[in-house]
Amino acid sequence: MLTGTNLEYTKTFNVRIVLETIRLYGPLSRVEIARRTQLTAQTVTNITRNLIQSRMILEADRLREGRGAPSIPLKINPDGAFSIGLDLDKDHLTGVIVDLLGTPRQQINKELKFPSPDEAMVILENTAKELIGRERVSRDKIWGVGLGLPGPFSVSDGMVVKDIVNPIGLPGWSNVPVREILGKKLSLPVFIENNATAAAIGELWYGKGRHIGTFFYVYFGAGLGGGVVINGQPYFGFTGNAGELGYYPAQNTFYTDQNPQKPHLGQFFRLPSLYRKLNAEGYSVSGLIELEELYNQQNPLLLSWIDQGASHLAPLILAIEYLIDPQAIFFGGRLPDPIINELLEKLKIILPTMRIREKTSYPDLLNAAAGAEAAALGLATIPVYESMAPLPGLLMKTAKNNYRSLVPLVNSEL
Repeated sequence: MLTGTNLEYTKTFNVRIVLETIRLYGPLSRVEIARRTQLTAQTVTNITRNLIQSRMILEADRLREGRGAPSIPLKINPDGAFSIGLDLDKDHLTGVIVDLLGTPRQQINKELKFPSPDEAMVILENTAKELIGRERVSRDKIWGVGLGLPGPFSVSDGMVVKDIVNPIGLPGWSNVPVREILGKKLSLPVFIENNATAAAIGELWYGKGRHIGTFFYVYFGAGLGGGVVINGQPYFGFTGNAGELGYYPAQNTFYTDQNPQKPHLGQFFRLPSLYRKLNAEGYSVSGLIELEELYNQQNPLLLSWIDQGASHLAPLILAIEYLIDPQAIFFGGRLPDPIINELLEKLKIILPTMRIREKTSYPDLLNAAAGAEAAALGLATIPVYESMAPLPGLLMKTAKNNYRSLVPLVNSEL
């Protein structure tokens, strides 16, 4: 359905454009903001005045540029707003609270074992409250909570209101109104997302993807996931599971754990399976620190696991190159950086042997910026992203109930 727009939504969009410009390129003077956004000087003055009053942005030290009075550059106020990210997976929970610049202020890690919904709701509530207490921030400055679950999963209401979560990876979670339950417990907006897509959003908003329009994000959690960004916007797909490569059908049964379901790519990257295999061979491994130590020792079993993973992942990476034509493919998540780098080196050897001669361009393969906390940081990004990003859909009249409104920051003179 095609929908129109009106002045209210245009005002909101302009506010977000100004905020995004300051975030990406600041500190900037008002003249420079007007030049970059192609808004009028008066519009920029009105918007920035209200943003300063709301403490979203601050005036930096004056800059003298040639003749005349020195200009006053503007910058994002880190303490202008906060958000929380809760990355729940089959075996762990990572919680972070970040400021408006995306800087983590507090972090909590907890080891879990396939928590039930009732158990998880208590853990999530307590973790969020502990993060708020540690940072000593008032609730009115917290824009929301981003909650990540392992995909793929389904949501209700055609992806408009994300309240009924049904993740395959967590047995017993079918038709659990997670957003409603956690939102009532915390009295905060809750945004639910596939943790791989959340990591991609985090990379787009604060990481190496800030100036890359189109990229794919390969996410290593307890298993394997993926997220897609096209033309600077996350792409969710029809069911919200775009990029979910972990359940891509595999051709053999390596590391299936006697799972009766059809083999899939994510099985080659299951950390719990890897830990069990290593422990069975006499290596004591229960977490990422020990795993990195084994890599530093060039453990042959771990190196074989990396080789196997690269060989199974390479064909799908090649397909991504052709289907999406991304500028870059990021690799990140819970695997230690040295192991991700080793995997990238393997892929850089395998992929050229698979490409046809006529393919003369291909994406950069890059280690993502956020590291093991990628999903949690990305999830904490989502409330800010929904509040600040100049999303094209915001201009549509149907956007009223889908996006947090910044209209109160814009006065009637605009």
